[in-house]
Amino acid sequence: MKNRFIITISDIHGSKQYSVHEIIKKIIFFAVLTLILIGVGTFFYIQFLNSKVDKLKVETAHFKQEMITLQATSASLKKENKQLNVLKQQLVSLIEENTDKLDSMKSHLREVEEIIGIGPDINASFAERIQQAKVHEEETKKKLVENIQNEVKKEKVTAIQKALLLNSIPNGKPLNYRRIASNFGYRIHPVTHKKSFHAGLDLPANYGTPVYAPASGVVVYADKKGAYGNFMLIAHSYGFKTAYGHLSKFAVKSGDYVTKGQKIAYVGSTGRSTGPHLHYEIRYLTKWVDPKPFMFWNLDNINYISDKIDTVNWTSILKQTEKLISLSAK
Repeated sequence: MKNRFIITISDIHGSKQYSVHEIIKKIIFFAVLTLILIGVGTFFYIQFLNSKVDKLKVETAHFKQEMITLQATSASLKKENKQLNVLKQQLVSLIEENTDKLDSMKSHLREVEEIIGIGPDINASFAERIQQAKVHEEETKKKLVENIQNEVKKEKVTAIQKALLLNSIPNGKPLNYRRIASNFGYRIHPVTHKKSFHAGLDLPANYGTPVYAPASGVVVYADKKGAYGNFMLIAHSYGFKTAYGHLSKFAVKSGDYVTKGQKIAYVGSTGRSTGPHLHYEIRYLTKWVDPKPFMFWNLDNINYISDKIDTVNWTSILKQTEKLISLSAK
């Protein structure tokens, strides 16, 4: 009985005793202990889970608060964006209105420039063009008086002076062309279909038609240049330059000295062009001038043509020719 454990159970019918071996007793003891430990562990784990749940509840509350704040911020940003869009539309309308006014002013200025016979300065701003128009009006009045005073002097231009002028200043036709497709002045551009200033003449000709120098000078540019395509610029005497656009190829290069009548290039259709033609410009100092009178300038009508071209200071040029002739005579 030493290693046994006796369990006695009593009821109305009597008592019964059960003998349990010591090993079984230990097993029961450890089973009960295990259950107690599991119960304690479960209790503490449930407490841990409860703390996690409480923490999640707090975080969820913070998240909801942040979401409410973000929604309020989003609503505020949407309101500001709507206000900015309204302001943007107002600015666009104001810009369009001012653009229309500026275009109207430019259109009126173009008409004034056409009336007084000048092209816009190559480097001038809109405000400077207005001032130039005013100055040109005053200069025109002065030139009318000077023209009357110098009329007799013009009649006395010598044959040597005429020959010198015709060799140094662009004149005559630079190529054998069919017609003048586009004149000097404002026009509707054949490519952009917008009104713009045309700084020269468009002279249609067969592809490869030779182009000749209208006066002696130095080639200062012979290369590609934007809408001009293959472009050439020649500097002549007395502040004159001639420009040639849409060329197919060059017969001379930059830095070359060319003489009047020398072949310099060939007609093409490079750049912004609708077909083979020569775009021909004449520039005097910083202004474009109409090339057409110069193309019909010769010994017989030299005084008549120069009278029509009042943008050129002929008095100063004649004085320079007199000095050159006097120096060469010494």
